[in-house]
Amino acid sequence: MRVAREQRRGVGGASVLALVFAVAVSHGLRPPEASAQEGVEVAGTVVDDQTGEPIEGATVRLVDPSGQVRETITRPDGAFAFAQVAPGVHTLGVQRLGYEVLSAPLEIGPGAPPPLDVRLQPRAIPLAPIEVDVEGHPPRLVESGFYDRREEGWGTFLEPEWVEANKVGFVRLNDFMSSLQFRAPLSGCPRVQVWLDRRLIGRTAGRRTSRPISTNLGTYRLPGPPPATLLEELSAHDVGAVEVYQPGTKIPLFAWNDETRDCGVIIAWSNWMTATAEIPQLEVKLCQSAGRPGEVTLEGFVEDQVTKVRLPAAHVVVSFATYLNSDPVATVTRTDSLGRYRLCDLPAGTEVELAAAYGPHRGDASMVEATSATDVRLSVPVTSPASITGVVTNAVTGRPLEAVRITVVDADFRAATNLSGAFSLEGLPPGSYRIRALCGGFETSVQSVELGEGAQVRVTFSLQARGVSRRARCTA
Repeated sequence: MRVAREQRRGVGGASVLALVFAVAVSHGLRPPEASAQEGVEVAGTVVDDQTGEPIEGATVRLVDPSGQVRETITRPDGAFAFAQVAPGVHTLGVQRLGYEVLSAPLEIGPGAPPPLDVRLQPRAIPLAPIEVDVEGHPPRLVESGFYDRREEGWGTFLEPEWVEANKVGFVRLNDFMSSLQFRAPLSGCPRVQVWLDRRLIGRTAGRRTSRPISTNLGTYRLPGPPPATLLEELSAHDVGAVEVYQPGTKIPLFAWNDETRDCGVIIAWSNWMTATAEIPQLEVKLCQSAGRPGEVTLEGFVEDQVTKVRLPAAHVVVSFATYLNSDPVATVTRTDSLGRYRLCDLPAGTEVELAAAYGPHRGDASMVEATSATDVRLSVPVTSPASITGVVTNAVTGRPLEAVRITVVDADFRAATNLSGAFSLEGLPPGSYRIRALCGGFETSVQSVELGEGAQVRVTFSLQARGVSRRARCTA
């Protein structure tokens, strides 16, 4: 295998690193049983060109000579593989958020090629869409979704400053929870669930009282005290922020159940979550299904609408109704480092509305039915698409040529010229392309075009007729 690297300049001076592979297997190395029609495995590793570290979650595409596309995602060690690849000239494309886009021809012989060493050049992300920290807010609490839900008006939110000032004098966490009625009245249920850092730790008194009181001396009492819960054992010092939800309001999915739906819920966050420590690297862990009958898991991934690159740490807004004509339940989850998201333990057959967001960018909502086989791809318009416009003329007469077929080599973009010989190719991702003009009775012409994000490039084709032709329209 020969690997040659060339540096090209894109629109606006952006540097694009391209790797060109030519994989040749000599006849002497060909296995005796191999033939030109047999498929081989194409495998390799994607690494950072500067550090040599493997790149997980890169999208690798292989386009065969007929235009069919196969796609895979690199593993944690950066490895990828395609099985049963037919010999011929293919196009290898590799994309990962934060790196230059790679697109290169890949010639496959009759024998399996050696492993490919694909190196991506880091690229600054001009959009800075992943806002892990908000000025003045604890980064861990930001990542919990506390401030996102507060901005959307889901419930009553008691920020760290308020909690720190008002928990003075309390020893047990349970006593402090029951005192929240003065700021956020609790529901009419006798008991209300309390969660701490996404974990159910017990129940506190409802009915807008700090604790149930009975003046009936004949009230039945249990022979022994109820078993202690974490809520009764933890100190008030352990809490750093609180969310209070009334019945019928939006509730985060991790705390949503039949009881919280009817009675509301108190969600507390520990003082560790509210500490203003250095911003940690964002790690999103997908939920795990409990496997209960009648419940299913809905999952998929979020990608850039233009480049099809998967987006890590994207928000997925989920809304669904639990019963006919009931108010919808809404929650937000996030994608992991590979752009995947997962919603666990949804009632089977539920109509679910999904919409993805990445930084300031919002995607269109999708309605799906939650089934065990549901796999929903969501897109967000992060990258600004590029476009190519141009005109095709007869090289002899200089007149415009009508009905010329314009195609992008190894990509599914095509157009045709009008009466004025003009054409337009819209919605192209940034990258290097070869544009082909085909017209019956004329020589085919190909031009190379480099597109930056949002670029608008104009090209001109002047086709040479096969023989003497002054025609202004292509033949069949």
